[in-house]
This record gives sequence, C-alpha cells and structure tokens, in this order.
Amino acid sequence: MSKENGQNIEKTETLEEKFLQLEEMIAKLQEPGISLDDSFLLYQKGIETLQNCNAMLDEVEKKMQVLNGDGTLTDF
Repeated sequence: MSKENGQNIEKTETLEEKFLQLEEMIAKLQEPGISLDDSFLLYQKGIETLQNCNAMLDEVEKKMQVLNGDGTLTDF
C-alpha cells in the first residue's frame, strides 16, 4: 500500500504485470533443480494469477463499447 495525500491507496497490478509474473513462474517451473514442493506452490500461485487475469478480462469485456457512425456509444 502507498500513501498519497494522507490516504492509503492500494496499487492494483495491471494485466500486463500479471502476465509477466506468469512468465516468471513458468521459467522457474522449467528449472531443472526445482523441488516438488516448490513446483506445486508455483502451480497454485499460477492458477490464482490466471483466475485473476480472467476476472480482469471479464470486467474489461463488460465495459467495452463501440462508437457508432453518428457518435453514439453502444455495448460491444
């Protein structure tokens, strides 16, 4: 959490940051010396991260709108 103007503001990660985290997890899972326990923990963390990504994408899809030729907006 960071403080801005005396208020607590929680930084939310972007979808791109989450994708980078997934790439890092995959790279660690591919390392030859990783233990079974560590690989299982990374797998669990990866599943949680994927679920968060899916939720974020669902939210974006709900907000998408199309600009019509007459300047009005309609849901995509």
